[in-house]
Amino acid sequence: MSIRAARPLAPRRSAVAGARAALAVALAALAACAAQPPLPADPAGALFARGLSEITDLYIEPISSRRLALSGAARLAALDRRLAVFETPASGERVVFEVAYDGRRVAAYPIPASGGAEDWGRLLGETIAAAKRVSPRIAAMPQAAIEQAVFDGITGALDRFSRYAAPDVARDRRAARDGFGGIGVTVDLGDRYRVTAVAPNGPAERGGIRAEERIVAIDGAPIAGLSQGEIVHRLRGPVASTVAVAVARPGLAQTRDFRLQRALVIVPTVTVSRDGDIALFRVAAFNKSTTRRLAAGLRDAEREAGGRLAGIVLDLRSNPGGLLDQAVSLTDLFVADGPIVSTIGRHPASRQYFAASGDSIAPRLPVVVLINGGSASAAEIVAAALQDRGRAVVVGSSSYGKGTVQTVLRLPNKGELTFTWARLLTPSGYRLDAHGVVPTLCTSGLGDDSVALEAAVARAGAAAPPSSASARAALDEPAWSRLRRSCPARHSSPAIDIKLAERLLADPRLYSAALHAIPPPVGLARIRPKAPRAPSLTGPGSALSFDGRPP
Repeated sequence: MSIRAARPLAPRRSAVAGARAALAVALAALAACAAQPPLPADPAGALFARGLSEITDLYIEPISSRRLALSGAARLAALDRRLAVFETPASGERVVFEVAYDGRRVAAYPIPASGGAEDWGRLLGETIAAAKRVSPRIAAMPQAAIEQAVFDGITGALDRFSRYAAPDVARDRRAARDGFGGIGVTVDLGDRYRVTAVAPNGPAERGGIRAEERIVAIDGAPIAGLSQGEIVHRLRGPVASTVAVAVARPGLAQTRDFRLQRALVIVPTVTVSRDGDIALFRVAAFNKSTTRRLAAGLRDAEREAGGRLAGIVLDLRSNPGGLLDQAVSLTDLFVADGPIVSTIGRHPASRQYFAASGDSIAPRLPVVVLINGGSASAAEIVAAALQDRGRAVVVGSSSYGKGTVQTVLRLPNKGELTFTWARLLTPSGYRLDAHGVVPTLCTSGLGDDSVALEAAVARAGAAAPPSSASARAALDEPAWSRLRRSCPARHSSPAIDIKLAERLLADPRLYSAALHAIPPPVGLARIRPKAPRAPSLTGPGSALSFDGRPP
């Protein structure tokens, strides 16, 4: 059975614009500063101009380059308390942007008349140059630290899910999403660099490295005293490049040397276990391999059960999110047709529909989804879609309620700018942000003993409360508040959730009663935009993700 990503009902095109035009002519200093030598434009000016341009174009709410730049400049001033940056009236109706140190003006620039991102980015670059000239503290800082501070100020003017990642942090995030060149080992730093796991068929396994061995050197250099991050970065490198690894095997005095060729490694996010004819899938996050691994695990479970698999438990508790296309394609495994999710935002390309591909591999297999207060974004879209479509019983507590999509822009310095550009609508038409997913069967407040389990089973067999049986898209805010309060979020992963899921899957009549507590939706026709355009999910230099771990 082939697996394909669920397709949107409109063609996908990149939403992230290419490089912007060259920066505008430098701003002239006011006459009061004319006697000073001209300040060179800080190279970060072009970097900030790119960021401001993308945010003002794509961010979910209208926002000006002026507001973003002033917020960034304020964070720059916070690096040295003797530095101040502020707007002040000049002659006539002019407004200038001043840089002062110890109360003395050191530079002043006219506020850009155009309000464009290029001019405001240039102004930020000039401000940094002036700050470096007068502040020994800022002058001594690495450029990356200054860029981090200013971008923290810029994204501070946005929502709490928008942020900037410096190049080293961005590299690790890209590796978590898309994979990295490595040898396929997990190392326990606290246990003398012991190899705790070796990826099947990876370079390390093929070369002969085994679990319980200890890495002692990389490329001829001992690793004793190195941090986890330093070891990771030494083991990683371009795909097909080579790395020399020396390992010590328990019981042997001599170390063994391996020369391995790095391969693409994608961190596993899916683990599988079985309890009789029920398979339990724990999905920790949504990265590039999540759907493929779950589909393979499902096939294996069906084969091991002799084609008599009673159902699966999809454990999404404390899953913080991940890639949008993986959330859609994973849902597509279980949905035969119809809508999965839609996204709405300010930019035309943010308005998309995603529907089932028609190639689901388990369209009738009973499913129970587990969620809690740490289940966010990608996890929420899977839970909501399967619940709305009548394909799964959702068990646990109310989810986080993030419900937004972020676009991830790779900047010229190889850092990443992540900001919100769309909100999510479930198949029934309600918004996930703030509301989240309220489970079909709530286990909040229940313990893990047999009495609590029987109480949960009794809830499954009883009629659903009116607020749950109602079409959730029709609920007003007070009704949503009451619904969420009826099943408060909790961040633990109690055993009762799995016990209840297994009881439901073992009793088809009980499962059916719980499954139909919430009626399937009519569809998404009423919210379809006239001419939707959808961005590439993995286009060059950008990605769309839910990437928002709850704080």
